[in-house]
Amino acid sequence: MTVQLSALVLCAAMNGGTLESTVYESYKQAWHVAHVQNRPVLVILNPGEDSEETPVDIEWLKRTKHRREILNDYVVCVIDTSTPEGKAVQKKFNATSLPKISVLDRQQKWQIYQSSKELSAEDWNMVLETHRKGNPPPPRPQPAQCLT
Repeated sequence: MTVQLSALVLCAAMNGGTLESTVYESYKQAWHVAHVQNRPVLVILNPGEDSEETPVDIEWLKRTKHRREILNDYVVCVIDTSTPEGKAVQKKFNATSLPKISVLDRQQKWQIYQSSKELSAEDWNMVLETHRKGNPPPPRPQPAQCLT
């Protein structure tokens, strides 16, 4: 299984793994592709079909040319949290309300954005534009030392 996953990651990395060609349903695969390509990960944790919550519609996100171009800077992962794998990812992200949107930095070390609120088209544009480079957060300043 590891060899198959490695081959999939390598193929996606060589093909560029653009949004038009791939929206990952596996967090593990998306994480590996983003690691190889040094790109941020957009993680969308959606409720299952039986849920009363409204899921994020990836087709709606891709509707405008501008947003499609911005999304190409990300590795996009849409997780169905009603599956066993999805429940594990939901737990990993401490998502108590759904849907939840997270952006991981390009090194997959930091969650640089997270929200469970419903985003308008303009909100999506702002979030995606702001985090498209996947820069990690700046280091925290050291606390002041009392010199006596």
